[in-house]
Formats: sequence, C-alpha cells, structure tokens
Amino acid sequence: MRYRLFVMILVFVSMVSIGFQLFPAETIRQGIDQWLMLGPAAITALESDLLKNADDILKFNHIPVQQMLPIKGEKVTWNDNNVFTWQTTGKLNFDTGAEAKVVYLALYLEPGRWLQTDLILTPRNDDIKLSVFLDGESVNTNTAKDTFHASMDLTHEKHLLILKAVLLASKAEVKSITMEAFLENKEPFLNETVKLSLEPTHNLNVGNILDVINVDEIHVSPDGKLVEVSLRQVNKETEKSNNWLEILNIATGETIFSSEHFGKMSNFAWLKHSRGFTYTVTTDEKSSIFQYDLNSHTQKCIAREIKKLSSYWWASDNSFLIYSVAHAREDKEGHRYIKEIPDRTRFPEDRLSIFLYFPGGKVTHQVTDETQNFDDVVISPDSKKVLLIQRDVPDYKHRPYLKNVVYLFDIKSLAMKRILESFVLTTFKWAPDSTRLLVLGGPSAFDGLGNTLAPGVIPNEYETEAYIYDPNTQKAEVLSKEFNPNIQSSSWKTPAYIYFTAEDTTLVPIFKYSLEKKTFTRMKTMFDVVHRVDFADLANIAVTWSSGMNNPHRLYKHDLAGDKVSLLKDYNLQDFRDVTFGKWEDWNYKVKEDKSIEGRLYFPPDFDSTKKYPCITYYYGGTSPVEKNFGGRYPMEWYAANGYVVYVLQPTGTTGFGQEASAVHVNDWGKVTSAEIIGAVKELVRTHPYIDAKRVGAMGASYGGFLTQYLATQTDIFAAYISHAGITAIDSYWGEGDWGYNYSGFATATSFPWNRRDIYVDRSPLFLADKIQNPILLLHGEEDNNVPPGESYQMFAALKILGKDVALITYAGQQHFIMDYKKRQHWMRAIIAWWDKYLRNQPEHWDIVYKK
Repeated sequence: MRYRLFVMILVFVSMVSIGFQLFPAETIRQGIDQWLMLGPAAITALESDLLKNADDILKFNHIPVQQMLPIKGEKVTWNDNNVFTWQTTGKLNFDTGAEAKVVYLALYLEPGRWLQTDLILTPRNDDIKLSVFLDGESVNTNTAKDTFHASMDLTHEKHLLILKAVLLASKAEVKSITMEAFLENKEPFLNETVKLSLEPTHNLNVGNILDVINVDEIHVSPDGKLVEVSLRQVNKETEKSNNWLEILNIATGETIFSSEHFGKMSNFAWLKHSRGFTYTVTTDEKSSIFQYDLNSHTQKCIAREIKKLSSYWWASDNSFLIYSVAHAREDKEGHRYIKEIPDRTRFPEDRLSIFLYFPGGKVTHQVTDETQNFDDVVISPDSKKVLLIQRDVPDYKHRPYLKNVVYLFDIKSLAMKRILESFVLTTFKWAPDSTRLLVLGGPSAFDGLGNTLAPGVIPNEYETEAYIYDPNTQKAEVLSKEFNPNIQSSSWKTPAYIYFTAEDTTLVPIFKYSLEKKTFTRMKTMFDVVHRVDFADLANIAVTWSSGMNNPHRLYKHDLAGDKVSLLKDYNLQDFRDVTFGKWEDWNYKVKEDKSIEGRLYFPPDFDSTKKYPCITYYYGGTSPVEKNFGGRYPMEWYAANGYVVYVLQPTGTTGFGQEASAVHVNDWGKVTSAEIIGAVKELVRTHPYIDAKRVGAMGASYGGFLTQYLATQTDIFAAYISHAGITAIDSYWGEGDWGYNYSGFATATSFPWNRRDIYVDRSPLFLADKIQNPILLLHGEEDNNVPPGESYQMFAALKILGKDVALITYAGQQHFIMDYKKRQHWMRAIIAWWDKYLRNQPEHWDIVYKK
C-alpha cells in the first residue's frame, strides 16, 4: 500500500513537472521599487480655472518632459514661487487632499537588447490620473480590470521613463494611496530583464547623434577678435531644423550677439572694421541686405528687395559688393530639351546672373546674365579685380567632361577676359598682393605639374595639390608635389604663410606652408578632424569646429603665431555629460612587407576580452578615407554602444596616403580593395579571439555599397551585409547617375562600357548575383540622383528570383543621404535591427518592427 502511494506521488510530481515544461508561465514580472520623484505640486487657483478637469491638467505641459534629465538632488523651478528637488522614493505612495496635485516620477531603463515590455501599475485608483512618457514621447496607456499599463518597445540603450500623476482633490478626509509597479515581459522575452537605475549615465544613443547642435559656418572678424557661428539643431517636436547665429568674443567665449530673437538671418558677412556685419532677410522670394552695428545695436537696409537673390560678396574695402540672382530652369509645355548631359538631372540647379552694386550711391551694373551662368566670385584684396568662375561647363573632349572656366573682371574698366580653364582645378583664391592666384586641383593640372607617378600610371585626380598661378605670365608653381596629405581647403592672408587643411591618412589637421622655406609644418591640435575653419584677415587667429574618436564636436580657437590651441565653446557639453564611451585602438593589416592597410577597432563600453562579440566591418573603398571623426552618418561609436566590435579599414586607393596609393583606385572597381578587405578580416579574426568568426558583417555606402555587394560575390566569411545606395551595375550608374559619367571620368579613366567589359560587366555585382550566399539588406533614398534607386531595385529583383535572403527599404523624399529626422531614426535602427538578427541571433527587432 505504501509502495502504491509512493508511486502515485512520484507520478503526480512528474506530471506537474512535465506540465510546467509544456505550459510555461506566459509572463514574467520584474518589480520596480525605486523612483525619482518631483513634487507634489499643488494646482493653483488660476490653473484650476483654466484647466477644467483632471484630463486637462494631465495634458498641460507644466514642465517640458522632452527637456527633463532627472538627477537626484537637482532643483527644478515649477513656477515663480516654487522650486522642487528630485528626490528618491521606493514604493508609490500618494496622499490626496483638498487641492489637486501634480507629481512627476522618473526611472531609467536599460535593456541588454531590443525587447518589448509592459509597464504595469496596480491597483488602479480613480483618484489618480496617469500619463507615461518614454524618452520624452507620450506612450499609449490603457486600463484592464484593476491595472493600468503601457506597452513599450525598448531599444538597446538607456531610456528615461517619466510618469506624470495628477492626484485629484478630495472633499473627504485625506486618502493614502499605495500602488505597485512592474515591468511585464511576454514571449519571446521571458528570460530578459531590464536594468533599473536612478542615474542618467548611459552609453551613446541616437539622440547624441541626431539631436545635438551643429556648426554649419564660421566667420572670423578681420581683426580676429570676434567670430560668427552659424548653428543648427533639430526641433524634436516639429522635426525641423532650428537655425540661428551667434557672435562670440574669441578671447572670452562670451556671446555678444544672437539672432534667436531676430528671425532668420542669412548670408552673414563681416564689414572691414569688425564691429558690424551684413545679412539678408527674404520674404516672398525678395531679399534685402541689412547692415548691423554692434556698437550701437542699430541696423539699416543697404539694398532692398532683390528678387531671387542667391549670394553676395563684399570688396575688402566695402566700397562695393557683387551679388548673384537665380533663374530657375523650367520645363516648357511638359517636356524638356536635353542639350547637354548635365541637363538631364532631376534637380536642375538655377542659372545665375551677376551684378555689381555700389551701396554708397546705390548704383547697380549687370555684369553677366543667366546664359553665361557664372556661379562663383572671388574679389581681389585690393578691391580692383574680380575672378568670375563658370563651373561644370560641358566639354566631352577631355575627362571628366566638365571643366571650370575663370574670367578676370576689372572693376574700373568693366572689361572681362578669360584667363584659365581646367578639367581638374577646383578652387581659386587671390594672393595677398592681388597679382597671383592660389589654385587647388588634381595632379594633372598645368600639364601634369603636380604628378609624381611613373609614366603610364593614371593619377587619381581627387588627390588635390596646391599651385600658385600668375595670370600675367601664365606660369604655375606646384607647392605640394612631395606632400602626401590630400589638401581640402586653403587660406592665404599673409605674404609669408599659407594655411591648409588636409587629409593626413585618416586625420584632418591644419598645416602651415612657409613660402620662404617651401616646407609644410603640421600645427598642434586637440582633435583628430577639422570640419570647419576660418582665419582672420588681419591677425594670427583661426577658429575651428573639430571632433575626434570618442570626442564630440567642439569649437576651438588657434593662436597661429604661438601654435597654441584652446577650447572656445562646447555647445553640447550637457548632452555628453553622462555618456560613457568604449575604448578604441588602431589595428593595421600587413598586406606585405612594405605595405599595410590602416584600420581601427571600436569596442562596446562594457567590453570583456574573455567573451565573444559580433563584429561589423565598415569601409568606403572609394576615393576618400573614413576619417577619425565623431558621429556622422555612420556613427561607429553608436554601433559599438549597441554591443558590437566595429572594424574600420582603409583599402588602398583612398586619398590622403599619397599619389601612388590613391592611383590604385583608378579602374580598380573592387579587385584590389575586396582582396584587401577579405585578407584583413581573416587576419583580424585569427588574431583577436574575442571576435566571433561566424558573426562578422560587412557594410558600406555609395561606392562602399558597391564594394559590399561585390564582396558578397567573392567570399562567404561575412554572415550578413548592408549596402546603402550601392552601385549594382557599373554601366547603368555610369549612364544614369547625375555624376556617374563625371565620377567615372576619374575613377574609370579612359574606360567605357564598350571597351572594358572586364570592368563594367565582370565587376558589376548584378552580373554576379548568383554567387551571393548570405543575407543582404539594401537601403536607398527614393530621390537619389547620385546613385539612382534603380541600382538597389535591380539587385533586389535578382536575389528574389534567385531565392536568396534579401531585404530592401527605400525612403520617400530622400536623396543620397537620409536626412529627414524621423526617417533617419528609422534608417539607423533598421541597420542595428538587421545586425541583431543575423549577427546576434536576435531576430525580434527586425521581424516585429521592420518586416511588417
């Protein structure tokens, strides 16, 4: 009998155990027992009159939730009379009274991956009204039985959860209300927990990339004492950019002028005495030029209602200015006659006419009309002569089939003559003596004066050299022939020195060129990459907007005489105050004894070398390096913050490494670069045991998107791929992209679809699509006129027919870059969701959000 009882108990226990396995718990709850609390704040009599009910009080924006960053002990001004402090609390305990009150509760949520969870508050109480905000955005809420809950999608970053509670007035005695809070997970997230904290410290997030202040322009005053900074920041409520300008005292960093309350100011320009400036205001396509005096804080209009004003340029003595007027190119009767290749563009640029204007006598003289289409003006320092430049003039006799033509215009005689034309010269500036020109352009300029390569080797014309040209003698001198960095910008303000910014491998510093010694000297820096720079006309002062790896953009001032750099202003100091960055390190791949491929690694902030990590490989592979800047369109630090090791490398062919290296890009189209990437990744995985060889992905954009697709046809070492705006068929890009034939004039020099099948067919990923084995995500702007979206459409169609794993996302209204705020958020998260699915075996984010 006892034996039978024992057997029955054993069977029952086994059945219960099996039952738990067959019917697991449907949800898992994680208790919340810590909050930051602000308030309670009583609703004033005035508010009670204006806000008729609890719902109105709940919706009223007492404190902008979007701007909240709760920190224990931080004080917040509620109104003129009350200041509250964020304090910690445990369980949710509220006391109602004779007055309605408002309480804010805050908590930071940090999941270890993308997941879905519900916030549960119980028991529901009719004396409390609640609203929920996640990262400043309102979350839909609902009630069921005795619970209040809100469903949330949490990306792999720290989130700020805010509860706004309205405690209703009670005519009876004071009530004490206690509620419990939980996070409730459902399948497939039962095994996931969310880290809860009261501290704002976090890894880099999307907001640190998209929501920060950016500098678009810098203008240093002639005396070097002031600087104008043109600023831009996205308004998250409107999703539009706010644009304004500030003038700073360079010595102190103090803001002495801001346009925030003046409306939109455009086309800023300093006047010669440095205590005033001009700007334009546009209404109904008519622009007026105003002059503002910083001493008296007064302004006056100096040119009124110029229709379709495009730009203007001051003479250095302010005796005259030159302005351009835009003329739209319009289709006639529903058709367009395509006379030249550039005419086919979907987004035709305006044609410009040029006018000379003397503000003293308000005299205007038309210099050119729109048929001549001069679109750049450079006035000599002595204010006697003007360079008028026609850009991108079609000429099919020479590569790249567009040329720049420079004319010299004499202010006194109003005479104009052609002095220079070139297919490879791009930038023209006057010397301080107003007799010579500083010219930037490719190695082949002036009959190959800057070319260092052996005969027969075609140079990469995107490798920019510096020349001094004398219009009178028509002779040129090259300054940078033995200078490997690729020059990007120049400033020649004094007789002794010229300043340049230049790509020095993956860095962009400032160089000083001595005209006497004929030598370049690299200036000291506190950063890796100079994005914007301007130099004073009459002082040894410069101001830059610069960044570096793990170093967000800041404004710096430079004492050029003493070669000293110091911080001028950190516009985003508060945004990065609580950000934790991962480390980074250089890692170069040795191709052979005398050749290495430069690269670097980014690590997650909590990196542990004893663990295995998925790895994202990024490259451009085209004609410019992936610089060591911060953020940008492809923010490596953010990818790393999402749990990935990120490997960035510079295959041979990019500028900034010297002419011999950059020339490899010409007519390569993936042959050399793909082999280098494959070899580098194999060696990286072999020598870095923390990288999981089975979870490595490859990603690139534009030419890098082409290279990604080509790599997918050459190797299976990558588990998945992402190609943004990638070239699929080189021939269709050549013929259809607005710059396809022009870019190919340098990148595919002397090679065409009819004479180089080995390039246009054999290296086009579309013609090799059957060799692609692993999943690929194609991303494209639907209005891309550089690499048309048909490139991705072709590959998508091919891989679908072949039964391969492919996905395509296009973005309406977007061109080569995804710039719209919401669409860029979607695009960034789609990239991470794809990697999570194929490199981390976490398909839910992609399958739930993006596969709909």
